[in-house]
Amino acid sequence: MTGFGKFLVATIVSFFLMIGALGSDHPTFLIALALLVWIIFAWSIGSGSSKTNREREEQIKLFNSFIKSKGKF
Repeated sequence: MTGFGKFLVATIVSFFLMIGALGSDHPTFLIALALLVWIIFAWSIGSGSSKTNREREEQIKLFNSFIKSKGKF
């Protein structure tokens, strides 16, 4: 799922949790869940970028070793 898709899901879920908290006698649990949704969103965005960076660095190393083996670098 793309970053925008994750953002959209987090927004919709937290919106409905906050609406539910408005009508609740004890809204603390629902507000905590809404905050947890955003924490999970931030965590998923952060972990995805490091994985992408590692894959890109691995591809660059493989490309450089290929070029060196051909003797053109």
